[in-house]
Amino acid sequence: MIDIRRIREQFPITRQRFPVLGAADPRPLIYLDHGASTHPPTPVLDTYKDFLESSYANVHRGRHHLSELATDRFEHVSDDIFRFVRGTRSANTVILCGNTTQALDLASHVMAHRKGVTLVSIMEHHSNDLPHRSRGKVVHFGAKDDGTLDYEDLEAKLLEHEVKLVAVTGASNVTGYLPDIHRIARMAHSRGAKILIDGAQLLAHAPVDVLPDEDPGHIDFFAGAGHKAYAPFGSSFLFGPTALLDEAPPYIPAGGTVVYVTEDEAYYKKSPDRHEGGTPNIAGAVAFAAALRFLEEVGMEAVREHERVLVERAVDGLRRLDGVRLLGHPDPSRRIGALSLTIDGIPHELAASILNREAAIAVRNGCFCAHPYLHRLLGLTDTTELRNRLVAGEEVDLPGAIRPSFGIFNDEAEVDELLRMLRVIRDRAWKGEYGDIPGAGACRDL
Repeated sequence: MIDIRRIREQFPITRQRFPVLGAADPRPLIYLDHGASTHPPTPVLDTYKDFLESSYANVHRGRHHLSELATDRFEHVSDDIFRFVRGTRSANTVILCGNTTQALDLASHVMAHRKGVTLVSIMEHHSNDLPHRSRGKVVHFGAKDDGTLDYEDLEAKLLEHEVKLVAVTGASNVTGYLPDIHRIARMAHSRGAKILIDGAQLLAHAPVDVLPDEDPGHIDFFAGAGHKAYAPFGSSFLFGPTALLDEAPPYIPAGGTVVYVTEDEAYYKKSPDRHEGGTPNIAGAVAFAAALRFLEEVGMEAVREHERVLVERAVDGLRRLDGVRLLGHPDPSRRIGALSLTIDGIPHELAASILNREAAIAVRNGCFCAHPYLHRLLGLTDTTELRNRLVAGEEVDLPGAIRPSFGIFNDEAEVDELLRMLRVIRDRAWKGEYGDIPGAGACRDL
């Protein structure tokens, strides 16, 4: 188990206090939105600040002292990433990007010219679905009613189609469900396909092992980002096979990726430079590497166990709350700390606002950029009328949920306060009046 007191002391955000309706004094923030964005601990903040103050310059373009310092620190970022995901350099490359969406789009770009369809799970965040649709044929494979992956459907689709890529999340951003990514990789590789893992939710919550290239269960492409791994400074990466990355055309065919340009032709560099066009987010990448080192020091097995305890406490309490429904499989061992909930008769916007204004509890609400999966979990089998009304420009209250998501500095007392407030909302015992809720239309625009 992690030393939660020591961990909390390293996160300045845990010391913030906010006004709460009916309370004489501000309350400590209970931040339960780690599935969206995380906060940096002091070692990461210090690294970021020190780099900008003492060694910031552009990289790969100068012979002066600062440029050499910056280049050295930037180039070692990939060392930390390779070590964290247990990848090898012999046949793989790490491409630095701006966020997970860009990293996933790069993977889609790299595979676009290859023959075959892309299989995409129904539980995906739109970022691991829509890019593939824009570059070729996509076939979706399903999830069961409990939100777990339908492996039989995946196997059937692999047999039915010539598949080039299987795209699947490492951990669902809606339910926290953990698919067996190595089992999926073995299934994909047996049919000659590659596998792409959206690791946005997995990276900071459970150990990652892409496995050696010769292992049938190895991961071909893995995408992750700093802003969900305690480094919210706009940096991410795509781990992938060097040969595939080098045979694809440059992702951004502009400055920084070329060796030589004539009036008629351009000669491009190999990866990673081939796909990292322009000046990168150097400071963000350095901070991202610091965050990975911080997590390694804590120990990812310890992080996983800490979150499992919190999820187990939350799920146990939710079982006693009639009228509050937990979406997805309830087994804490099969999910990270993301819990999507609905409360009978209470709009998700209202529930999130009450939690915020009356208990300083920060959660996410809405559709979580995974509409097909959420609709399946909510039992919405026919959304024709909903879509028609949206297309017609009508005001529609889209179905959704609230999502508390735990992180490394949350504790059991915060879980208990969440459960207490959910009971208050279920019993319609909140204090304030909520009419026009700012941001309530976040999922409504078509």
